[in-house]
Amino acid sequence: MSVNVSFNGNSLQTANIITNTINHAGLPTKRAQSYALSHANRSFIPFVEYPTKPITITGTLVSDNIADMDALIDTFDSYFVQQDANLDIDYNGGTRRYICTATNMAVDRPGNLAWANFTVTFTCTQAFGQDTTTTTALSASGRTSSTYSDSYTFLGTAPFQLPIVTITLTAVSDTTGGYIIWGNASTGQAIYINRTWSNGDVLVIDCVNKVVTVNGLPVSFSGAFPMFAPGADTMSYSDSFASRTFTIGVVYTRMYL
Repeated sequence: MSVNVSFNGNSLQTANIITNTINHAGLPTKRAQSYALSHANRSFIPFVEYPTKPITITGTLVSDNIADMDALIDTFDSYFVQQDANLDIDYNGGTRRYICTATNMAVDRPGNLAWANFTVTFTCTQAFGQDTTTTTALSASGRTSSTYSDSYTFLGTAPFQLPIVTITLTAVSDTTGGYIIWGNASTGQAIYINRTWSNGDVLVIDCVNKVVTVNGLPVSFSGAFPMFAPGADTMSYSDSFASRTFTIGVVYTRMYL
């Protein structure tokens, strides 16, 4: 196959490393705990988790002679030492990235020849594949109202998409403390930050890493980090200032089953 594939920056599709199959299109491992409903003759699954995803790559190592093959196998083995590294695969017109660890590798070299077959099994500790670039869901400046609702159709196929929100206060009237709330209007998931704000403050709500910062420093907050299912949804903003002007940007990295 001519598909580009690499692990931890090392190409697995070269003149000497020929990848033949990449099995990554299946669903991640799904874990669903069911609970019996009393007197109902049925059960309920409150939450589905995707803890891991298996990926298998097979191919052939080729070289000109036995000595070069010995060295190639040693080099090939060294590619898979790193844990939680990027496995990048050409897919659907772009690059699909998985964060994974090689948990098993077999090299079959019949008769100590100058070629060998290989099988590498990866375990993705982040079960969803993702793009290698971010997608912009919202970019707006000069906002002056205290409440906004922004509709957007989230892309990707994973059960949820996780945004990173950057709000910059270019002007604000707040001397005794006020709040900013940003979240998912459909689910009610929102982050609430109450503090004394100043002109130029930059608020970042990182739903991927579950942190909230102002001017690069962690701050106290309450609420739940918003998640957005693929499809049409609504982002909400509100504050308690007498007046304000701000810019807001929302980006996310599309995730896929």
